[in-house]
Parts: sequence; structure tokens; C-alpha cells
Amino acid sequence: MPQHKPFYQRAGNRTDFQKYPAALDAADTIYAANFLLGYFRTAMDAPHLMRLQKEEDLKQKGLWDDEYETPFLSSAEIAGPDFGVNVYAVGAAVETRRKQPHYLNLLDLTSTHINAGGWQCSDFVVTLTKEHQEVKVVESVPPESEFVLGFIRLDSGTLNNKPLQEFLGMQKLTGDFANQHLLTAKVCVPTQPFGSMLRGGKLLALIAISNQLRDWFNDRFKRNIAVFYTTSLYGSSKSSSQYDQLDRFLKHIGDTEASFPLRMKDPHKKDLITWMDKRGISRYQFTFTGSSKADRSNAELVRYVEWCLFKHHEDETCRQLRKQFTTEMDKWKSGKTEQKRCYVSIYGMPEWDEVLVGQFIKSNPDYDLTNLVQYWKKKVFKEKAWGMRKFLKNNDFNLQLEYQLLNQQLKQKDFNQVR
Repeated sequence: MPQHKPFYQRAGNRTDFQKYPAALDAADTIYAANFLLGYFRTAMDAPHLMRLQKEEDLKQKGLWDDEYETPFLSSAEIAGPDFGVNVYAVGAAVETRRKQPHYLNLLDLTSTHINAGGWQCSDFVVTLTKEHQEVKVVESVPPESEFVLGFIRLDSGTLNNKPLQEFLGMQKLTGDFANQHLLTAKVCVPTQPFGSMLRGGKLLALIAISNQLRDWFNDRFKRNIAVFYTTSLYGSSKSSSQYDQLDRFLKHIGDTEASFPLRMKDPHKKDLITWMDKRGISRYQFTFTGSSKADRSNAELVRYVEWCLFKHHEDETCRQLRKQFTTEMDKWKSGKTEQKRCYVSIYGMPEWDEVLVGQFIKSNPDYDLTNLVQYWKKKVFKEKAWGMRKFLKNNDFNLQLEYQLLNQQLKQKDFNQVR
């Protein structure tokens, strides 16, 4: 049987643990290690853990009961391409407000992911309207009299994405560069069954990469966006993505590395940190600011508990538990994780960095919002592309849409939560 080395030896960095002023006692170390083990070992793989996390999140937000009803228009009929689209620029994605607006409740009941906010995150809600047949960007909260087609959340970007670094020709992405020149879709989620019936995810993706949303972000935050990117929600657990077949506008540039992408979420993480704080292990040891603060907090929790297990290696229970702990954590760095597909758009420019060298780059009209929505309508309603021909063989375009909400679907064991 292979020997399990302590974390700092496996990481090749002895100085990692010198900053810890104190360890939990043996009994508390056993409790903390079992707390983390119980959280992660319950799940068979990444999709399973995400499902358990999503169920808990809905319960914490009071959205788990079947009685919940969204106030937005509950149904809509689509009989062809003759309808308009409104894109409501809602504003900042704030996580700390006491009461969520209705559109965020609907997002939580639509997306199987737990969507986080962040610095300069901005939300857009896409709705269907029969008042016009155009596509408009409106600075407002969405009216409850319209049917919601989906949600977009834009952000300045991340610093850890190997395919993106290789695409840009950079060994490392700095915070200044990401904040100034990168734009990412942290959320790009259609309501269901609009997504599955009419390839609504592709419509949301096309809207997200439009000149208008890019210009909105540039104007609001004084940016000079050159590159848009996003990643698929799931990787190896699903053979396709809503961004597939959009090669004309979004290019697949590779898959991310699978290195513990899932983390312990609240309330469990908060409970564990509070419990340790009461035992003299400061909560600030696991609190960070800036980029990837949630990932860093989770990594520090795991690192600290493993160090405590090592410190009590003379205790037989801690010694045996450390073997289980390191084995399970290593699994979440390889077999139990997923590689996500990464997609990039440079807004139709010949090279992504031309906009950064002082040249005037005229916006590519193909990326205008009207043209992108018309492109989607042509593919769905005229050419019957993207698998629509088979679907429409037994269906006409007189489709009735009604929201399919997760507080009902997640209670079905056979429900495939990948969306």
C-alpha cells in the first residue's frame, strides 16, 4: 500500500505550515476531518455533489417548497419568429442583500449551478415580448408582465484558465489585464423548456457576445474589452454544450484543468469556520479578499485540517484518518473532478490584441445584437438547424412555454440536472 505523505511534503513546500500559530487538539481534529470527509465523500462525482449543493441552496433560500410561484408571466406561446426580445440591464449582482429580487429567485430555480456574484458582476434578464419584433437593451428591472427567456451575468474575468492563457499567448494573467480587457459570462442560462425546445442557450450565448453588451460593460466600468470567454457548466459528464455549433462566433479553445473545482459551500463551510473560531482558530485564517476568494478559503480549510492531522500523527485515529483524508482530497483533484470546455470570442476582429495597440477597430456588424438574434431565428425557424429538424418533424411551431422549476424537478431521482 502506498505511503500517504503529509500535505506539505506532497506539495513540495515545507513553509506552508509554518504560518499556523496553533492546531486543533486531537479530538477536534478528528471532528473537523470527518466533517470535510462527510461533505465530499457523500458524492460519487462532481455532478452528484453539485446536485446536493443545489438542493441545500434552495432550502436555505426558502425556494424548495412546491408552493413557490414566480410572479413573472407564467406562460408564453411561440408560433414562429415573429416576436421581439428585450434585454434588461438589471445592474450589479449583489449577494449580500437581505431579500432577493424576483428575477434572481427564478434564476435559482432554473440554473442547476449555484451562481455567485462578484466585483463588477452585472446581470441581464432576457424576455419575450409581442409589443415589437426587434431586440432592445433596456436599463431597468424586468417587468412581471413578460415571459423570461433566460439570464446572463457578465464579469471581468478570472486569473486561472490555462486554455485562455495559451490562446492569448500569456504565461500568466494579471488582475489589471483581466479587469481591463477580458469579459466572461459567469451565467448564461435559458429558462426551461425554452432552452431544450428552441435551443435557447444558443440565443443567450449570442446575446452575451454582442457589441451592445460589450459596449455597455465598457461604458459602465471604463473598460476596453478585447476578449469574451466562457466555460461549459459541466465537462466530462456531458458530451455536448449549448455553445457547440456556434463556431462562427464562439471558438472552442480547449478544456480547463481538473484541479479541485468544487468546494464546500455555505452553510456547511460557514458552520465549520465558526466552530473552529470558537476553539481559538481565527476565522480570518480562512477569509480572503480579491480574486477566487471562495476557492482560496476552501483550499485553506483542507490544508489546515490536514496539517492538524499530521501534527497528531502519534494518535492512531488521526494517523488512520489522515490516510483516508488525503486519499479523498486527491480524488477531488483527479477522478472526481471535471474539465470544462472553454470558448472564446474576439468580436470578429482579425487578432484579439489589435484593439490594444492604438488602432481604431470598427465593430463587426455581424456582432450587432439585431443580427445575432436574427441569425438564431434563421437557424431555428427557417433552416431548422441544431437538431431542430428532427424535433419539428412531430411538432409545429405553436409551442406553449411554461417554466420548469428545480424545486419540483430535483425531487425526481431520475432528473438529469445538467443544464
